[in-house]
Amino acid sequence: MRRRSLAFLVFVAIVSVALTSVSVTGLVVRGTFENAFEAYLTVPHMRPDGTMVPPLGGMGLGRGMMLGAAERTFLNAVDRGIVVAALVAVGIAAVAATLLARRLTRPISRLTAATQALAAGELGHRVETEGPAEVVELGRAFNEMADGLDRAEELRRRLVADVAHELRNPVASLRAQAEGMAEGVLPVDEARLKSVVSDLEHLSHLVDDLQELSVAEAGRLAYDMRRLDVGALAAREGERARDLLPEGVALEVQTAPDLPRVVGDEMRLAQVLRNLLGNAARHTERGSITLACTREDGDVRVEVRDTGEGIPEADLPHIFERFYRADSARAAGTGGAGIGLAISRSIVRDHGGEVFALSVPGAGTTVGFRLPAAVS
Repeated sequence: MRRRSLAFLVFVAIVSVALTSVSVTGLVVRGTFENAFEAYLTVPHMRPDGTMVPPLGGMGLGRGMMLGAAERTFLNAVDRGIVVAALVAVGIAAVAATLLARRLTRPISRLTAATQALAAGELGHRVETEGPAEVVELGRAFNEMADGLDRAEELRRRLVADVAHELRNPVASLRAQAEGMAEGVLPVDEARLKSVVSDLEHLSHLVDDLQELSVAEAGRLAYDMRRLDVGALAAREGERARDLLPEGVALEVQTAPDLPRVVGDEMRLAQVLRNLLGNAARHTERGSITLACTREDGDVRVEVRDTGEGIPEADLPHIFERFYRADSARAAGTGGAGIGLAISRSIVRDHGGEVFALSVPGAGTTVGFRLPAAVS
């Protein structure tokens, strides 16, 4: 079945409405005039002086016999006027329908072309937002979708590049050591084998982190949700982190006395705290780290404050993105692959919370999250 275009349907609809309206109006007007003439000819009426005037057409005559030449001439003129009005209305409606159809279909045609371009891989293609409000809204929605696809493609390219970057060093080290041992250049001793095992462990951890990140970003992490005391959890994780701190760095845990409970997965929230504390420990050579749990507008706020080197302002909005690390943190000694904070953000969001980060370069960084309090 052949489908009609929107322009054709709009044209037919407007012309049909205009023709029907004029025709109905004309028929009503003509009927009104005929009834008025009939009443004038058949019904007695009173003069201003009070005398009665008998019906001009007499009684018992048909409508056609009552109307004189003048009356018929008038009604014929009315008929012609109705026909002329209908033709004029149809002409005006046709012009208006054509202009309206073009105004409606032009942006839709552009949207169609843009959609085809997007499907062909031209992710930078956008459309101008003009026309009626609904069409403008559709154009904006298309542009937002195109922006999202463009960002997703950029993230995909970055992901491939970052994975290759993270894999390159341990793979190159393993290859060099394996080739050296095979050629007899390097001794096959306990120290060399431990180095190989260390590189393999790094690769294994990276693969595990990548798998967990993909599961987290897909919203498929498994959770054992129950009411828990975040303050007690923070105290346990703080005690555990003290054993990992470099010499000269102190850790303090602060918990508000009126801290409400939250609904969450204890293991996953502990994972988030370990990521935050581990990052703070890696970037704090001296000074202190504070793990604070407070109440904020009905939510539970957890933050890790350190006195490390801080994060540049340009890097701060991106620290929760996968593989993102400031240049100063890309040294091999800092550890980490830039995945922990991305996983932490997904876990916090799955708990209905949000992450945040504040920093003053050279003075320290505060990174944390907020969780909604459990309903009593």
